[in-house]
Amino acid sequence: MEQRVTTIISHIAASHREMSRILETHRSVSSQMATIASDIPDSHPHFDGVGMLQEQALQLTKNITAYLNSLANLEEAIAQQTEIVMKEMKDPEDEE
Repeated sequence: MEQRVTTIISHIAASHREMSRILETHRSVSSQMATIASDIPDSHPHFDGVGMLQEQALQLTKNITAYLNSLANLEEAIAQQTEIVMKEMKDPEDEE
């Protein structure tokens, strides 16, 4: 039974590593977009109009929101998987 739990935990760990790589990529993109946004001059920006500026700001906001949602999903997945493993580890003790 312990071998089964160990195998499950190793698969969960591999899954979490992959999810963290994806999140790292999202973080990198969001960070770069935020850096670009901070370089925008406060006065007299020369864009293709206010509409273009608003569109870019909206895209940045969406990207950051997606990254934060991904973090929340990762946290939820870790909690659910940890709960399953803890229940699995507790059951053999109850049977003894």
